Amino acid sequence: MINANNNKDTRRDSKAWTRHEVSRYGCPQESDESYSSSEETICNFQAEVSMDNHGSLEYKTTLGFNKPQQLHRNPIYDEHPENPSRIDVCRNFLVETGLIKECQEIDTFPSLDDLDLRQTHAEGHVNRLLKEAISMDQESLNHLCEDYDSVFMTPGSIEAAKSAVSCCRWLAESIVEDKIPNAFALVRPPGHHADRYSACGFCLFNNAAQAAEAASNFGADRILIVDLDIHHGQGTQQIFYDDKRVMVFSIHRYDDGRFWPHLRESNFDYIGESEGIGYNVNITLNEPNCGDADYMAILWNVLMPLAREFAPDFVIISAGYDSCDGDPLGGMRLSPDGYSHIIYHLSSLARGKVLLLLEGGYNHSVQSVGVHRCLRVLCGYKPLPITLSIPAKASTVVSCLNVISLLRGFWTCFDYYISTHSKSKHWTLHHPTVIYDPPKEEEKENTGNIVQENLVKYEWATLAPSPSKMLLVHNGDTSKHFSTVEDDHPEVPARTQMILAKLESSGLTSKCEVLLNERFASESELEAVHERPYIQKMRRTTEMTDAELRTTEEGLNSIYLTRDSFPIACGSAGAVLECVDRVLTSWIGEWNAFALVRPPGHHAGISEPSGFCIFNNVAVAAQYALDKYDLQRVLILDWDVHHGNGTQEIFWEDNRVLYMSFHRHDDGTFYPMGEPKNFLDAGEGKGKGFSVNIPWNSCKIGDDAYRAAFTKIIMPIAYEFRPELVFVSSGFDAATGDPLGECFVNPDTYALMTYHLMGLAGGRLITVLEGGYNLDSISDCAAAVCQTMIEGSLRHSYTAKSEGTPQKKRLQCKVWESIRGVAAVQDHYWTCLRGFQKCFPQKMLRSQKLKHDRRSDQMLEAPTSTSPRRSPRLAAMAAIEKQLENLKLS
Repeated sequence: MINANNNKDTRRDSKAWTRHEVSRYGCPQESDESYSSSEETICNFQAEVSMDNHGSLEYKTTLGFNKPQQLHRNPIYDEHPENPSRIDVCRNFLVETGLIKECQEIDTFPSLDDLDLRQTHAEGHVNRLLKEAISMDQESLNHLCEDYDSVFMTPGSIEAAKSAVSCCRWLAESIVEDKIPNAFALVRPPGHHADRYSACGFCLFNNAAQAAEAASNFGADRILIVDLDIHHGQGTQQIFYDDKRVMVFSIHRYDDGRFWPHLRESNFDYIGESEGIGYNVNITLNEPNCGDADYMAILWNVLMPLAREFAPDFVIISAGYDSCDGDPLGGMRLSPDGYSHIIYHLSSLARGKVLLLLEGGYNHSVQSVGVHRCLRVLCGYKPLPITLSIPAKASTVVSCLNVISLLRGFWTCFDYYISTHSKSKHWTLHHPTVIYDPPKEEEKENTGNIVQENLVKYEWATLAPSPSKMLLVHNGDTSKHFSTVEDDHPEVPARTQMILAKLESSGLTSKCEVLLNERFASESELEAVHERPYIQKMRRTTEMTDAELRTTEEGLNSIYLTRDSFPIACGSAGAVLECVDRVLTSWIGEWNAFALVRPPGHHAGISEPSGFCIFNNVAVAAQYALDKYDLQRVLILDWDVHHGNGTQEIFWEDNRVLYMSFHRHDDGTFYPMGEPKNFLDAGEGKGKGFSVNIPWNSCKIGDDAYRAAFTKIIMPIAYEFRPELVFVSSGFDAATGDPLGECFVNPDTYALMTYHLMGLAGGRLITVLEGGYNLDSISDCAAAVCQTMIEGSLRHSYTAKSEGTPQKKRLQCKVWESIRGVAAVQDHYWTCLRGFQKCFPQKMLRSQKLKHDRRSDQMLEAPTSTSPRRSPRLAAMAAIEKQLENLKLS
């Protein structure tokens, strides 16, 4: 364990003073004397972050515990589920699995200043706990707790709550200042129900809100809080309801108000007010047994598009595990592995600056597995594969649409959806309806004893012994395969030479295993996808004269040949086969691979080569994986700017291979012309629906078009397909600067897509070079992809337009038309797309906004509504405190 209270960081003096001086909640300015007296407490935040011999962080994540949590327990119910064993069981499981050895543990933190607490809590609430409750005996505390909803305290509870806040604040500050990459605060009591004025729902102070303010103090301008607890974190919502610095996104069970905390403001139409309008998002789950498919639908249709446009500098996850299958209070079916997938993809934001805070979770066994799975992700492991056997519920889709209908006027990522005035004849109208039907007082239930031994237990699974390692395979000197006719032909040997040089100069080759390929695909391996006469014809080129080679070239589509082309092409395919063997003979998630090869392959079809491609490297390797390793599901994503017509042809009627492609189409005029590559072309026979084409009908579409289609189409279908192995036909001719593609895609986007794809198949990803003809661009893009595969994170920015720049420009209408066309075709085959092809009333936005604003004003004028069953005495005090704060602010 490391003590975070060891060294004073004097650089923070002025920042800490500024924080107190300009507190936006009207805290009084402190004199120099009062500040000086608490200086040691405020500034003493430096951690002993462990470094290895190379100056890199020895640990990939930090695990924070608050030891005083043992003092906080329910004095009436000995087996109340929110008890110290929640942390003990988690830590024991982390020790048992050995994962805790890969984390830096910190369990002692600086003392908490009451001015820190007053950044998110009213002075009356802080004083009530810090100056009154802290000195009460148990009987007095029990009487005090009757003023709150679902709150218990012991004489040590305030110390426990303060230590939880200290832990969360310190971790947040350390992440924002790049002292640690990410962290998990395993603390209690939880915090997200505590609002500005009151304790509530097992929560005394709001840990997430405190962490957000701490991050803001140290430079985070935009903070995303994602609340995955099954109960709505109404306290967090209330604190930031008018604040555009913080986006609060909550997925919670609501049951139209029948699920605790039974609040009107937990519904979808509460989207913020004043400057914060559009920054509060409530996804309501209105029936039990929502599972992985429901959460994936929310993730890809609402959360990720919105978060990507918001572009947070820091991400806080209120990690309540009562949404997991087996929890006695939640009633949901989210698996611990499904939970870890959400954490994995959220870690693509903010350069991986993510802090998880423990909230609820009352099946201690399930919670410990969930914590373990999420902590593995933070440590660099890939999430284990999940099966979406049951599609998302119709009510979940409706909840997503309800939120989108209100937010589309604020965020361009929802331009996919159209209004009635421009609706397609195939799209039906969705009109959101607000339903609020809370239970009667006598129908509400309190939480008492829950015997853990009677609850569902999760079995231990065998996992990869280490995070993914990358194999870089290249087929060496390919200089003898070149065009003898065109000196300026774009497909030149320098393509792979420049990429390899870039990887070496950037130090990436020292971080992976580099293999000079000596394997050549055999004719039988090639014949698995190519016709024998075609292979024999290519083999005969090794003995042809120059004149015969020129004659052979003339009979082919965009192909040049030398007498060395055949063995080099066999080596190119052989290198990818070597990748398959390495990845599939190792632990799941232990290896990924990058095949730096030429000639490319994705245009080579069943019976002839085409478009610079002699043999189809990816198709040969995919068929090899199906045959040798008895795989049932292989995903191929082709992001080359030219459609991989050869790959599609080979697997056109095969439901074991899902082929997906981004490509320029230009209404059929872009190479390859005359091929089935529009969104209507979806496969035949058993392969119907297993070809997914995303055609771009213009150039200069940029990063955001790729990201939008990737989020809306690629990832939802890929998750439903459940690949056992993922290939990327990685052409970089859509990159900025490419003379042929002109799509202006930057390295950051290629890295982002790579990262998300690594969340599939347990991380079994093989990336294979295809096209790309600007030597600088392909080198930068390949380096970005390789760095992501090696490090398993997105902590680097490769282009001037980075994740930290909020998206402002709207996508071209043609981009959305293509994406809508794909969804309209593919929702016949993939349940993940169904129900989302909807249009909304054109005039709804303005009237709904005004209606919402009035409700918001009422909510803030009567803060008692944010904590049900609050006593009249506390309600009156909260109203007075609100008026006092307004006077201070004015």
